[in-house]
Amino acid sequence: LVAGLSRVQGLIAAARGDTKLAARRFAEAERVWRRVSRTPSGAAYAAVLVDLGRPPIAGLVEPAWELERLARDREALGVPVTTRGRVG
Repeated sequence: LVAGLSRVQGLIAAARGDTKLAARRFAEAERVWRRVSRTPSGAAYAAVLVDLGRPPIAGLVEPAWELERLARDREALGVPVTTRGRVG
């Protein structure tokens, strides 16, 4: 959810012409998706199901696809890629 919200905030910032804020929001979304993609899906699914009794979002989305979508957004909107939280 956080990654999706950060992406939307990045799209809004880019539409307003604030590329620095857009770059920060896209980087934030990317960090979340990369963290989620490193989590073993089967183990995460079972752990969340046992702990909370409901399926995890990680099992319902594809982080690799979301990362590709972020890259396309950046390219289409002319938003620079950040390195360690800095625009570069």
